Amino acid sequence: MAEPEKKQQAPCARDNPGQLAAIGHETGPLLVLAGPGSGKTYTITQRIRSLIEEKGAEPSSILVITFTKAAAGEMKERFTRLTEGKNYQVNFGTFHAVYYHILKSSNYSGTIISESEKKEILKTILMRPDSPVIGEDNQLEEILAQISLYKNSGFPSDEEERPEICGMSQEEFQKLYTCLAREMDRRGKLDFDDMVLKCHELFLHYPQILAAWQKKFRFILVDEFQDINSMQYEILRMLALPENNLFVVGDDDQSIYAFRGARPEIMRRFLKDYPYAGKTELAVNYRSTPEIVQAAGKLIGANRNRLPKRITAGKESGKPVRLLQFTDKKEENDALAQWMAAEVESGKSMAAIFRINQDALPLAEALTAHGVRYAMKEKAKSPYQGSVAQDLLSYLSFAMEGRRRRDFYRIMNRPKRYISRMAAEEEQVDFEKLQLFYRDRPYMREILRNFQMDMGRIRRMDLFAAVNFIRKGIGYDDYLRNVATQNGKSGRDYEREADWFQAQVHSFSSLEALKRHIRCYEEELERAAAKQQQDAPVSLLTMHASKGLEFDLVCIPDCNEGILPHRKSMRGSQVEEERRMFYVAMTRARQELILSWISGTKEEPGFPSRFLYDLNM
Repeated sequence: MAEPEKKQQAPCARDNPGQLAAIGHETGPLLVLAGPGSGKTYTITQRIRSLIEEKGAEPSSILVITFTKAAAGEMKERFTRLTEGKNYQVNFGTFHAVYYHILKSSNYSGTIISESEKKEILKTILMRPDSPVIGEDNQLEEILAQISLYKNSGFPSDEEERPEICGMSQEEFQKLYTCLAREMDRRGKLDFDDMVLKCHELFLHYPQILAAWQKKFRFILVDEFQDINSMQYEILRMLALPENNLFVVGDDDQSIYAFRGARPEIMRRFLKDYPYAGKTELAVNYRSTPEIVQAAGKLIGANRNRLPKRITAGKESGKPVRLLQFTDKKEENDALAQWMAAEVESGKSMAAIFRINQDALPLAEALTAHGVRYAMKEKAKSPYQGSVAQDLLSYLSFAMEGRRRRDFYRIMNRPKRYISRMAAEEEQVDFEKLQLFYRDRPYMREILRNFQMDMGRIRRMDLFAAVNFIRKGIGYDDYLRNVATQNGKSGRDYEREADWFQAQVHSFSSLEALKRHIRCYEEELERAAAKQQQDAPVSLLTMHASKGLEFDLVCIPDCNEGILPHRKSMRGSQVEEERRMFYVAMTRARQELILSWISGTKEEPGFPSRFLYDLNM
């Protein structure tokens, strides 16, 4: 990508009273509110230098915590350059690295589990006949994410905060979590969340160990404090005692990781937990033009759950923020690709920032058509891995290729047939054995006969007719509408997925040819994600992935209701987090910012995002 991570150096602190106050802070807790592009890395490194060279602090007594390994490396490199290679032994690391070091130093024997191994353990648990949910590959990440949130939130007992996914009750979720935790313990494995939990347990049960680490780390500096979760914060407070030399830098307006347990309220809680704490602001944005800063300020000012701040621009005036309206996605993508193609020769870095990664695929196709190279920071998920596509593939596979139990488990109750997993425990499903299992229930034997007959019909059809029969004849579309109603969602979204899949299969004469195409398509996506061309002029990335980056020119397509805010996040505090994501995306731009939305057609109209009204554009 075109140098997105190289940030402009903030001006000298003598020109900025907020930076001066932060760097010169004596002892005790301090909250530094650092807006976008406000020179927080400069401020932190100067603070460390001041502690050592002006206040006489022992370098090894200073702990600097960031959230990513890359950020820790950059911070250490900047500090080394600042101190001209004096090799001060300051401790730089991520939360997880610090906590793992503490555990290892206390003779903890567990090893870190890989994500792939953790998925395999979960998959094995989900394949058991008594599992509360079906073991679907596309659900593994969602389940693991909810387990992670459950742990990072401190195992919440509040019903509103407890995870509820994949149709599981709280009791079923707890059972699944317990099974996974026991299996990981049996293997002597721990994940990143466990590092935090085990460290918390260590400090609670062994106060002498806690006291030793408190004595070692007398000064603690935390970057991106808005991204901290409850458990990390609790350990941080324990570690900082008794001197409480906590120097935390962050911006609650950029708190966008609720799915990891981060909450902007923790920044306000800091001021309540330390009522004597100092507070200063880094309120000058040295990155963006006044036009971008003002527009972003209007947007985020609509949030109520925030610490008030007034950000000003440190650059000269530039181009106005542009709002573009398009009739459909094709028109939007062609226009944006053409604009980017015209800017390539300028050598400026460019980015298109999306709410979710899948939305970037049409623009990627348009950029290819215009001969513009691009890089995608995140791997795009294949649409064939969606739940609807996987259901329909399982129907086709079960009917046409062999009666595999895995396919059967997926489709047996889609629509509802009241079939138990206990009825099919062998790898190959035998309808005669199913009939025998339900020999005392005539109504179930009739359901199974109809199921078997439907599979026979599908086997004799071409793919397009088979999918149509599954949807209309078997009642899969009705099932989708029921699922949508139960989840409070629009059934049209599911139907669109089914329509897309049915249109795709029209081009293939056999299920084997379809599956061969899917394999090739997904291998190409893998290659595209792996390329990561460092000199590509355009970056396509999500709002979450854009955090911490900056570009000369930025466009944010699809500023529509249902996308921003996302249709799954349109209630209460969720809307404020969506607005913060939009704010983060806007403030990645240095020189020029374009926002666009789709008006749609009379049959399917599109509506501008409510956030655009915040901008008064």
